[in-house]
Amino acid sequence: MVIQAPARPRRSASHALILGLLAAVVLALAPARAEARPDVGDRAPEFVAVKDEKGRKVRMRAYKKGWVVMTIGGSWCKPCRKELPAWDKLAKAYKPRGVTFIALNGDANVSEGKAFMKEAGVKNMVKGYDPDQSSISLWDPEHMPTTYVVDPKGIVRHVHPTYESGDEDKLAKALDALLK
Repeated sequence: MVIQAPARPRRSASHALILGLLAAVVLALAPARAEARPDVGDRAPEFVAVKDEKGRKVRMRAYKKGWVVMTIGGSWCKPCRKELPAWDKLAKAYKPRGVTFIALNGDANVSEGKAFMKEAGVKNMVKGYDPDQSSISLWDPEHMPTTYVVDPKGIVRHVHPTYESGDEDKLAKALDALLK
């Protein structure tokens, strides 16, 4: 004797339409998934509206022939005040090896950002200003400051969150290993 399972009721076309509409509404109301912050092995986001001190656009792709060390911070960030002078010394030391250091400032008021950079003694780094944080939001750093090392192909090779005294030695060691 063969026992058959009871037949499933057929769904009507209107039932399928209702389910489809419900799914569309749920998807429309769901929060959009944010892009993940770049990590080691990811492509570095291009700057959107970063400008230098003279108001010229700063682009990551302009540095494709060499390595880039880019740090994100602002005048409100206490560790940034200590990091920038240390990174500026490294920028001078690594320039002959084809490494460009970029200090990306997120102050809403560019004149405050410029004063902060001057106070920190930044002379050997490219200074970029992102007052609406449109580029900083693409990098989405978890900590301030956060430093990224990007290779000539535009790939993130090292991420250094925050700053404590002595981190310049850690960054130099990471750079030396990458530049071999």
